[in-house]
Amino acid sequence: MNGLIEVKFKQDEKRYYENTHDIELRKGLYVIVEAEKGADMGCVGNFPIEREKLNLTDSYTVRKLIRVASDDDIEKMNRIHEKEDDARKKFMNALKDQPFEMDLVDVEYQFDGNKLTFYFMAETRVDFRDFLKVLARIFRTRIELRQINERQEIKRLGGIGPCGRVLCCKNLNLNFDRVTIQMVKDQNMSVTSSKMCGLCGKLLCCLAYEEEFYQEEAEKYPKIGEEILYNKKRMFVAKNNYLTYRIELRDENGLLTIISFDDYLEQKIKKKRAKFQAKFPVKKNKGKRDEQH
Repeated sequence: MNGLIEVKFKQDEKRYYENTHDIELRKGLYVIVEAEKGADMGCVGNFPIEREKLNLTDSYTVRKLIRVASDDDIEKMNRIHEKEDDARKKFMNALKDQPFEMDLVDVEYQFDGNKLTFYFMAETRVDFRDFLKVLARIFRTRIELRQINERQEIKRLGGIGPCGRVLCCKNLNLNFDRVTIQMVKDQNMSVTSSKMCGLCGKLLCCLAYEEEFYQEEAEKYPKIGEEILYNKKRMFVAKNNYLTYRIELRDENGLLTIISFDDYLEQKIKKKRAKFQAKFPVKKNKGKRDEQH
């Protein structure tokens, strides 16, 4: 089968795998997959997916599907989730003796028990090397402490955005580093507006999702501040509205005029035609005029 397989884990976290054994799959099927050291279990999501469309980093490791999970595997995973609650309590008790503070967000056991991951948030970077040794003695397995930020926390928890749809960070494969203030400006939105922030308090992920459209449209429109001669009047571009195909112009006195994108194209053609005629004026045919006389 060509393409990658999306597999969902706890808190709907998604990872991608190759089906090198040609396992017969369906959406919602539980499968055993390769992990960094050992095996893990998840639920099949969308497939097949072209790798080029996933926006994966070069360092992302695509592992393989091993087999379909059995009923015994699923019962084992349920018991593991119960152990995670106990691990959370032990973690919080051990944290009391540490010289720093952190907020525990989630606990996740790997299916084979070879790794236990604690997701936490902290206001600053935490040196948890000594704490890691304490946890390793308590749980007798490989421990990973993973510090996450507000955006990553919301991605794990999920939710509904102001648009009424599932949060983009949960539903789409986006590179969060690409969400910038410049995108807000490109999309004609106010940088200071509270509507620009999602549930995590960071800039909306959908800004990154829609940026390509706005960049393509911007190439067709005039630049902000560009001078345009409209109805024989000198005006300047104040704003481009790519969704309504309108351009806002202001004259030297600040008077606003709104034109359509088609009007702008028509003015652009007229300007080019005038420049061409000025450079290559039409010469009158003197010979024919002399013959008439």
